[in-house]
Amino acid sequence: MTPDRFYNPDLDLYLGIDKGFRNPNVTIWLQPDRKWERVLVLYAHYQWLRTPDENARIALAIHRERGYGAVTAGWGDPSAPDMLRAYSLAFRKEGLISGPRRPVEWGEEVLNQWLKTSRVTQGRMGLVFAPDCTRKFYAPNDRKREQPVSLVLEIQHKEKHEPGKGMHHGPDGLRYFFGGWEGA
Repeated sequence: MTPDRFYNPDLDLYLGIDKGFRNPNVTIWLQPDRKWERVLVLYAHYQWLRTPDENARIALAIHRERGYGAVTAGWGDPSAPDMLRAYSLAFRKEGLISGPRRPVEWGEEVLNQWLKTSRVTQGRMGLVFAPDCTRKFYAPNDRKREQPVSLVLEIQHKEKHEPGKGMHHGPDGLRYFFGGWEGA
C-alpha cells in the first residue's frame, strides 16, 4: 500500500469498527473537517476468520502503511468488549476504542442524515467516501469471487439493520462512529 493522499495530518482521525469472525470484521478510518460539516471516509478494511487481537494487529499494520498519524478515538460494537480492548491495546492507548455513547438506532438515523446531506450537496457536506472505499474484499470461501464486499457496495445496498442477518458490517461501523462522535 501507499500513503493515503486524502489523509490530512492536521485533522483528527477516528475509527469505526464492527466485529466479525465468520462474517467480516470491518475497520473504517474517518476524518471530519474542522467545521464538522463533512466527514471523509478514508478507507475500510474487511477481514474474515481472525480473532479480535489479529484483526487489531492487521488494522494497525494497515494504519502504518497508509501513513496515518495518531487515532483520536474510535467506537465499535459495545457487545464486543474483547474487540474494543484488542484495538485499544494494539493502538497503544487504553480506552481509545469504546462502545458508542448513544444507541445504535440513533447512530443509524444520524448516518442516514449524513448520507442524505452528501447526496443533496453533491459531497460538499455530509459523509463522503474516498475512492479507496470501493476496494472489493472476498470471503475466503468465495473462491470464484462472486460476492464482493466493500463499504461503498454495502452503503449502496443498505438494508434495515437486523442483527446476524445480511451484509451490514460497514454501515454498523459507521453507526458506531456516529453514535460515539461528539460532532454528530
